[in-house]
Amino acid sequence: MHLAILVPVFNDWTALSQLVGELDKINLPNDIDLSLFVVDDGSSDPPVLDYPVHTLRQLRNIEVLTLACNLGHQRAIAVGLVEIRHRKRFDAILVMDSDGEDRPSDIPRLVDELARHPGHIICAQRRYRPGLLTFRMWYELYKFGFRVLTGVRINFGNFCLIPAARLESLVSNSSIWNNLPGTLIRSRLPLVSLPSDRGRRYAGKSKMNFVSLVMHALGAMAVYNDIVMVRLMLTAFAVSALTALGILGVVYMKLFTALATPGWATSAAGILFIFMVQALMLFTIAAFNMMSARTIKSVIPLLDAPNFVLSRRVIFSNELTEAAE
Repeated sequence: MHLAILVPVFNDWTALSQLVGELDKINLPNDIDLSLFVVDDGSSDPPVLDYPVHTLRQLRNIEVLTLACNLGHQRAIAVGLVEIRHRKRFDAILVMDSDGEDRPSDIPRLVDELARHPGHIICAQRRYRPGLLTFRMWYELYKFGFRVLTGVRINFGNFCLIPAARLESLVSNSSIWNNLPGTLIRSRLPLVSLPSDRGRRYAGKSKMNFVSLVMHALGAMAVYNDIVMVRLMLTAFAVSALTALGILGVVYMKLFTALATPGWATSAAGILFIFMVQALMLFTIAAFNMMSARTIKSVIPLLDAPNFVLSRRVIFSNELTEAAE
């Protein structure tokens, strides 16, 4: 089995160096070859791998893809998947973070699960997420909001094992340019969740702050843009209908009952009218957003992603070492 490991990196070279060592220690069968693809997402720090690569035994190759600019975590993954797809020599692709929060020790479990479910994408489902309580609360709020707006539950991240047979479908899907987990769910490809605890960072601090989390959430919801817009339209229509009924009720109370007091009916009707206008504006904006989205040319990663690769550099190859010996 030829397994490609895809790791996006932005200035986190110290953690990547430790990850290389951890990957070389994992307990895998001898007939599994590992190749590491590092996507340098426009790092400002020079890519330095501080590890004695000549001692590696399980990792067969390490290649760095340098992007022309910083695209962001999700798009860096999309570019890497397209690059691996063009190689056509891998049986599966493992996507993981470089900082240690995706534990290399879980890789044998993912590989075993793929053997039990051929053709399925194996996703690491988080059971425990260490870190600040505030961030965990915001993350749970993001998952709740995602379910309310899209109608589906998302309980896994980028850490997944993708069979090569499913790669063509993914890299041809424009949604993967925004969010990998959301695309996996909506693609209707067969998925299997594997419970996994999130590890602790090797070095440095996480770059996922509140702003990054909001951008990540918006990217995930963009995969379901049409569904989110339809739900907003229906909500806005319902609110406008209810406020219209409220205005009619106020008018009825004013004209046909003795319940209204001077000034109260006018104020209530005015407030309800403002709500109705705002709801109708939201309805109109959502409708035009849907129509506009259908006329804009989407980015197709399979076609467009290679344009962002500035350079490709092999920094270690065990095959070349063995050939020289």
